[in-house]
Amino acid sequence: MTKSQKTSFVLNLLIVLMTIFAIWAMLADFRFMSDPSKPAVLSSANAKAFKYFTVDSNVFAGIISLVMMIVQVLIAKDRLKKLPKLLHLLKLAATTGVMLTMLVTVFFLAPFQFDFFSLFMDSNLFLHLLIPLVCIITFVFFEPAEISTAQTFAGTVPMLIYAIFYGTNIILHLQNGKTSHDYDWYGFLDGGVSTIWFVGPLMLAVTWAMALLIQTANKKFARN
Repeated sequence: MTKSQKTSFVLNLLIVLMTIFAIWAMLADFRFMSDPSKPAVLSSANAKAFKYFTVDSNVFAGIISLVMMIVQVLIAKDRLKKLPKLLHLLKLAATTGVMLTMLVTVFFLAPFQFDFFSLFMDSNLFLHLLIPLVCIITFVFFEPAEISTAQTFAGTVPMLIYAIFYGTNIILHLQNGKTSHDYDWYGFLDGGVSTIWFVGPLMLAVTWAMALLIQTANKKFARN
C-alpha cells in the first residue's frame, strides 16, 4: 500500500469503529454528555432509530468503509487489481449522505428546530459531526475516484430513497390535512404539505451540489 492508501485504510477503520460505538450508544441509551433522565433528541433506544436519515446514512457510510477496507486488503495481496468503479460511486454516495446530515443539522435543525448543542451530544456527536467530517476528509484527500459529472448523481440516491419513505409517511398520516411532527420529525413541511413540491426539489439540488463539490475536491486533492 502507498502512504495515501494506508491513511485511507486507517481512516476507514476509524469510521467503522465510530459508527459501531455511536449506534451501540444510541440503542443502549448510553449518555456521556447529557442528562440521562431527559429524552434524547432525534434518537431512539430501539429499532425506531432507523427512521432517521442521520442513522441510516451513518450506518451506510460505516458499511461502505468496511467494504473499502476489505477491497484494499485484497488489492494489497494482489487478489484484485484496482478498486471497482461501483465502490467509488458507493463511497461518493455515502460521503454525500453524511455531509447532508451534518449540514442540515448545523444550518437547519440545530438553530431552528431544537436546542443547538443538544444535537451534538452523546451518540449524536459522532453521527452529526465526527463521522461525517472523517468521511469527507477520507474521500476528498485519500481516495482518488474517476467519476464523471453525470455519475455524481449517484450521490443523491440515498437521499432520494429516504425522501420517498419520508414524504409518503407524512402524507399517509395527515391530520385534518395538516402534517404531524410525529411523522414530519425534521419539520421540513412545517409550512404545509404542499411545500413538498418546493422542499423536495430543493433537497435534491442541494444534495447533488454537495456530490459535485465533493468529487471536484477529490479530483483536486486526492490525485495529488
